[in-house]
Amino acid sequence: MYKLLRLVRIQTIVFAALILYAMRYGVIRPMLEVNGFSLQMSDDDFLGLVLAICCLISGAYVINDYFDTKSDRISGVKEIVVGKSISRREAIFLHSLFNIIAVAIAFYLGFSVGIWEIGLLFLLVSGLLWFYSSTGKKHFWTGNLLASILASLIPISAVIYEIPLLNRAYGELLAEKGIYLLFLFDWVFGFSWFIFLNTLIYEINKDIYTVEGDRENGIQSIPVKWGIKTAEHTIVSLVCLAIISLFCAYFLEFSASWVIGAYMLVALLLPYGIYLFSILKKRGQRRFQLCWIRIILVMCIGMSVLLKHFFHLIYTH
Repeated sequence: MYKLLRLVRIQTIVFAALILYAMRYGVIRPMLEVNGFSLQMSDDDFLGLVLAICCLISGAYVINDYFDTKSDRISGVKEIVVGKSISRREAIFLHSLFNIIAVAIAFYLGFSVGIWEIGLLFLLVSGLLWFYSSTGKKHFWTGNLLASILASLIPISAVIYEIPLLNRAYGELLAEKGIYLLFLFDWVFGFSWFIFLNTLIYEINKDIYTVEGDRENGIQSIPVKWGIKTAEHTIVSLVCLAIISLFCAYFLEFSASWVIGAYMLVALLLPYGIYLFSILKKRGQRRFQLCWIRIILVMCIGMSVLLKHFFHLIYTH
């Protein structure tokens, strides 16, 4: 069981579930409440959605390790599970099982909200994850960008089943008031943007330490094609873009809240500064760097805790 949990990256599964619940209860519900609406998707159905996404992610990690066994053995940066503790045939079975469960739940939820085609999105994502693991990561930039884009879709998943139910429950009222529920996406997209940036940073950082295995396996990562120094400069540029995005978010949306400003300073800007220092001055600190960017990802999602305060501060005064 321990090896299976390592294979599916249980910490990432827990984080994905955290993102979904943070979007539902920290962003979507408060935003609906200040506009006089309430959540329509049941807690049980939402739990099913979380399970479906966690299964997709688990399947992705299984098949990724299946194709990366040779590269991981050469790099020596992580313990090999597929081919040792879990056979390659078992890995394929687990990947198929996880994806079947995910797609089945997605179609069930799609039928329940009246838009069965949503299930096709999960089928598409399943195929893209296979493509990423088998072929996509070998192409320059393709793998990193695809992994980051797919990660950024996790917050959006919390909205796609909610919108049809809200339209069904409040359709006439929404039309009468001229309210468009797309405003929910505006806030969720903000979180998606930071997940995209930080995942891209993480992937490039990880590639720095697997460069030998990637080169042997024909993976054209940035460190392989352009060198480690250029990869570090790319990370610095992306971190600077994230910091600029934080300043833009504060001055455009959150300047009325000193609480959010303090959170951004202490929980995001300071960690980004520490991470930049480690990249520029402490090459070789793989565990520290990857752990730190994961912490920053958690802190980005932690912003959702403050949004209820912000929405009530702005919209009830």
